[in-house]
Amino acid sequence: MAVRLMAALWCLLLAGLAPAQSVPVYTDSLQSGFADYSFGAPAPNFANPAPAQSGAASIAFSGNDFNAIGMANINIDYSTVAYPTIRLFVHGGASGGQQLRIYLQTTDAGGNSTPLANAELDSYISGGAIAANEWREVLVQITQPPLSYNGSYDRIDLQSDIAGAQPVLYVDSISLEPPSGGGGNLLFANGFEGGGIPPPPASALQIERDQSVGGMLGDRYTWRDRNNQPRVAVLAHNDGQIGPQGQRGGELWEYRYQTPGGTRIVRATNQFAGGFGYIVSHRAEGTSGIGGNDDSPLGHGFSGQFERVFEGRHHAILRFTQRYPRYSRTTANPPNTQYQVPVTIEWVIANGRDHPLWAMTWDLTGALPNAVPVNALEDDTRAPYGEMLFDGSANMAAHSVIAGVGWGDRYKFASTSNPVTFDSPWTWNQPNTVPYVKLWTTAVDATMGTVQTQTITQQDAGGYFGTDRWNSTSAAGLACIVFGNNYRMPCDFNWPYQSINYSLFGASSTNNTRLAWGANFGWLGQQSYFVHGSAFYGGPLANTTASGWPRKSYATWVVLDRHSLDPVGAQVAELETVQNTTVSTTIGSVNSSGPAGVARPDTVNYSPAGWNHVRGAWAFSASGNRLDANFALAGGSLVQPLIIVSNWTTASFPSVVRLNGVVLVLDVDYLPSLRPGSNELWITLARSLNGAGNRLEILP
Repeated sequence: MAVRLMAALWCLLLAGLAPAQSVPVYTDSLQSGFADYSFGAPAPNFANPAPAQSGAASIAFSGNDFNAIGMANINIDYSTVAYPTIRLFVHGGASGGQQLRIYLQTTDAGGNSTPLANAELDSYISGGAIAANEWREVLVQITQPPLSYNGSYDRIDLQSDIAGAQPVLYVDSISLEPPSGGGGNLLFANGFEGGGIPPPPASALQIERDQSVGGMLGDRYTWRDRNNQPRVAVLAHNDGQIGPQGQRGGELWEYRYQTPGGTRIVRATNQFAGGFGYIVSHRAEGTSGIGGNDDSPLGHGFSGQFERVFEGRHHAILRFTQRYPRYSRTTANPPNTQYQVPVTIEWVIANGRDHPLWAMTWDLTGALPNAVPVNALEDDTRAPYGEMLFDGSANMAAHSVIAGVGWGDRYKFASTSNPVTFDSPWTWNQPNTVPYVKLWTTAVDATMGTVQTQTITQQDAGGYFGTDRWNSTSAAGLACIVFGNNYRMPCDFNWPYQSINYSLFGASSTNNTRLAWGANFGWLGQQSYFVHGSAFYGGPLANTTASGWPRKSYATWVVLDRHSLDPVGAQVAELETVQNTTVSTTIGSVNSSGPAGVARPDTVNYSPAGWNHVRGAWAFSASGNRLDANFALAGGSLVQPLIIVSNWTTASFPSVVRLNGVVLVLDVDYLPSLRPGSNELWITLARSLNGAGNRLEILP
């Protein structure tokens, strides 16, 4: 009897700690039992087709003499303990500046309402006001001033706050949100395992599973960047759904970050190539011998599986797996044969860091119908691949003209006229060590790029025959004189990283946002292939080779931000600082090696020792759940570095974390997550490290 009673109590406790889910109030129509309780004239239109923040409709509302959008579910009382936040988006139409007031109420069965609290909506709007021609996020923290309400509610009114008429505005994506971190690993973060871990703070990573955004279902991650500003990434699931243009997911579908003008929403383009972070690979022989089959299909055209590998207090990993078709060479044995090659992609989200990390592995040993023989394939890589409306526009037609393009192989390339065309002047004469590629606009201050977590000598990147113009500028003459084409920029087929090169024509500009990677043929499949810049491709590196078999991996940061901040350049500089950093320990040890890539059984030596390029993090092992380490920088700064401590065998956060003798505050100065299945403690250190002495002490 006692055993049954304890088991019942245990189940009740588990049920009480289950992660709360968002309650949708409006997505294309009223949801979750909410009904229209609007009043005054004109009445709001709950099926307005455009603009829409997500989905196919929004609420159009013209303010007049204190009329209101009213929404109530009189059958359920929503507690501020379970749902302390109301989240919505507002668009000011052509005017902006409209004045609204939010009211919380309770409503009885007869429709009679009792006001509970009210406040100006502006105090909760990102950017501080409703803006013209722009969606802005609104996060209403009910229990905080100025509402300062604790209790239950069942009705939300958005009321016009002036006696006269106001221009039309739009409202969309209204939801009730659980406490911060409610979508993550709540059982662990709340200390249920017995480690005495305090509840997560408001700044904890928020994970909202199974969210419908832009016609795709995905997981939404909300974190705080190095400036303590919110960023949001929606990663679309790849387990069978079909998107607006036939996409199957497994990619970044939407991204948000803060600008002086408010929240910028970066959406997938309304084209089949829309979304970012999927696989593309090209066959050296193209379609020869394979019966006209596509030799380089877009990876998000294939379904697979996804796995929530890690959902911590401040860190998370989402994994996508799929099989991607590759055809053997015409001289292979057997020739022109299709292999279904397993590919693994992981996204790492870290509080305190600006940019998500994208990591990928090809495993030719696990292909179907059998392992791919050595030298059977001769393929490149162009992943991560895709197109995003990175200037925040609503569709491709509205996207700004691309102002410039840049990349880094052994030298840094940048176009130097605006907008970029094939006749643009350029420079390619600054030595470079860290591979990257980027696009930018200036009509809207925005950029998008990718930056590798290793140097180009550690992991080959870039490809093709364009290296004859290394260490030069366009002043030396036209870079493309072939097949009747004569223009200043490198020939479209010679850009080391695929981008907008196939969208430019002569002196014409483009607003296409294609961004991709690049490598020479043989990168995938050949036991030995010539790296970018080898003499075989007309470069100065003699016949430098690398291996493309049996597994291939690398990782990049995905960068979206304002162009004026040069975020790609900053990320490159930080990786250069990593290469000039020496880590050491007096308690615990520096991890000098680790897995060669995501989902790989083999290991590689880290370079420098302790730099886990697969995670973009510093790697240590604890001794007795203690670590005493030092970071010695020869120059530059490590800004809010990510640190992974393995051999962490306790189910508790550290009792003390010190940096240079100063005790750091949990969830403020250091942002920890426990990954118990891997015995790891993850910490984003909310500090910048400089100079030779940066002593980090972690005590159990």
